[in-house]
Amino acid sequence: MAELYFLGNTSDCQMFGCIILSGDKTVVIDGGTESDSVQLYEMIMEKSSGSVDAWFFTHPHHDHIGAFLKMCKTNPGIQIERIYHKFPSVDELKKYGARYEEETDMWMEFDRLTNTTFHGKVCHVKKDDVFAFDEIKVTVLRVYNSHIKSNFVNNSSALYRIDSPRKSILILGDLGVEGGEEVMKNCSFESLHTDYTQLAHHGQNGVEEKFYQYIKPKICLWPSPEWLWNNDAGEGFDTGPWETVETRRWMEKLGIKEHYVEKDGISKIVF
Repeated sequence: MAELYFLGNTSDCQMFGCIILSGDKTVVIDGGTESDSVQLYEMIMEKSSGSVDAWFFTHPHHDHIGAFLKMCKTNPGIQIERIYHKFPSVDELKKYGARYEEETDMWMEFDRLTNTTFHGKVCHVKKDDVFAFDEIKVTVLRVYNSHIKSNFVNNSSALYRIDSPRKSILILGDLGVEGGEEVMKNCSFESLHTDYTQLAHHGQNGVEEKFYQYIKPKICLWPSPEWLWNNDAGEGFDTGPWETVETRRWMEKLGIKEHYVEKDGISKIVF
């Protein structure tokens, strides 16, 4: 049986990360913010004695790659065999996605690391790639489309489907409306319909309701801290500007009753 550990946030910031154990193989997806790096390090040490066979990334926002960057600086004993991603170039990220100087510095650091420390260990994934790790396989359903400039970094998210002989998981990253439209055109219902679905962009302001109606999720993984889960900007339930509560209503209309939420801490899923 494979095990997925859906990570909880260790600060007030939203994040996404999970660790998958399959036989003697360990797969990490994203990982969270810098603040989540201690949790991530401790989990990797506990579950796999510091060895990671494959590290997949969806897109290069700080709440997805920050923990990896921090851990590489502070915990060099972690052994990472291979990194999988398809990010836009640093120049594209600067031109279409930069919001502040520290973000550009982060992208440059990731680029430097993958070209030095991890030289020869990076796989730039493409659609329909399939990678096997013991009894699970990871299928790449989508990589970034350089023609989608709106919401550029979120819409650069790679989509991964993870299958064991028993269950399946869909990872949407922070996919936005335009990326969701592209996926519905290019991917079949069968490829997107899974047992577990990680909701896009932390469960709010990601893909549209019609996307979820198309893929028909069964069980939801919400990368949402408590304030975001409740759309609470400090004045109570559903008083903030975020759309999480509306997404929760979408899932209710779809009849989904089982949810794993980041705010509740680390969740273990056997699949």
